[in-house]
Amino acid sequence: MKKINILLIALVALAAAAQAEVLFTEDFEYPDGSVLTVNPDWFLQWGGDTHMPIVSPGLIMTGYTAASNDKALLIEGDYSNDMPHHAFTQVTTGDVFVALLYEPTFVTKPGYFLTLRDEKANNSAYNYCGRIYAGVDDNYNPTIGLRFFKKAAVEFADLQLEETKTYLVVMRYHIVEGSNNDEISLYLFDALPEKMPAKPLIGPLVDPEAPDINPAHIVLHTYDDDGMLTIDGLRIATTFHEAVGIPESEPEPEGIALFEDRKQHYSLLLRDGHIAVTDGTNVYTLLGQKK
Repeated sequence: MKKINILLIALVALAAAAQAEVLFTEDFEYPDGSVLTVNPDWFLQWGGDTHMPIVSPGLIMTGYTAASNDKALLIEGDYSNDMPHHAFTQVTTGDVFVALLYEPTFVTKPGYFLTLRDEKANNSAYNYCGRIYAGVDDNYNPTIGLRFFKKAAVEFADLQLEETKTYLVVMRYHIVEGSNNDEISLYLFDALPEKMPAKPLIGPLVDPEAPDINPAHIVLHTYDDDGMLTIDGLRIATTFHEAVGIPESEPEPEGIALFEDRKQHYSLLLRDGHIAVTDGTNVYTLLGQKK
């Protein structure tokens, strides 16, 4: 029994680990008043330095360990199309989740402040897909939106944000087999979630007129001479739980006990050339699926 339990736990853990990877984290812990390109791994497409300053204090959300509350990044619009890039391991299948803490400090008009991009050899052919927008409603209350590329309209949430409140924003870029059919979704939280919601705040959005990408860079973007936003705790991963930094609680496989205090007893057997588990009546795969 003990050996079977250990085997099952190990297999579940290995299966989850194989699908989860943290690709990049950034807590903006640089000297006050310096600009983001003080870290040379942040770069502008055409060279030079960004004008995005490091400020303090940082943003904080209880339980979100990607931010330290010491420093944050101010994205202000004094410089149009200031776009620092940072590379991460290119993803060609599955998902890319981008999580960050966000304060809509002063928003006066809509524009995107963060996007993913692909890895292109030709600098003029970069594709910026998965754009997170700051926006305002008719009464100039801040809100948040999402757009796949530059052709389809932006979809804004029917939600008013507070200018001085810290939110956790999570964007999912889902790579779908085929062409021009990838999906993006946006989630927003005012407290650390325990799990990924069944339904996003916005999306999934598709744009058949837009290119699909294999995400390989994160790009920040200024757009408004009057606006300013604060972000912190940027984290990119291949699963929601890794991006948000919370443990993933898998449901116990139906029919199979994983803990020593359970009274059922199981034994291994060979069925159709594969190792399976039986309780004497039923037969299950090693991950608890009834055969």
